[in-house]
Amino acid sequence: MKPVIHKTINMLFEGFDDIYYDWANYGCGMGICCDPYAIGFVLPTHDYEDYIFKLVDSKNYNEYGDYPKELRDGLPEVCYESPDIKTPNFNTIVFYGYYAEEIENYLGSENNWNLGLLELINEMFGCSAERLVVV
Repeated sequence: MKPVIHKTINMLFEGFDDIYYDWANYGCGMGICCDPYAIGFVLPTHDYEDYIFKLVDSKNYNEYGDYPKELRDGLPEVCYESPDIKTPNFNTIVFYGYYAEEIENYLGSENNWNLGLLELINEMFGCSAERLVVV
């Protein structure tokens, strides 16, 4: 199923094979802050905050950026470096619903493609996410 998913994704989302990634951001009291628990993946034709998916540390990630004060008051030290997507703590892919709906239009229910997409992303980027959730 992976080759079918890969072909479909490339057809639907131009530049999928050229996705770039960096630390994701979240809105905090001081504006936009680096999220040390999420790595955002962006299609090359989209804005830097228009993530097709995120690779997150499921133990610490908070979708709403409800983090301790020290993460909101200054740039966390880890954010000065490029994210390491091979870090085992980054174990969950958060895939956005808008993009999932596009896939469903071609491949049907999420049950048909969820595991294959998880395996494809792990293979393409060398990460080791254990699950993919659609939000």
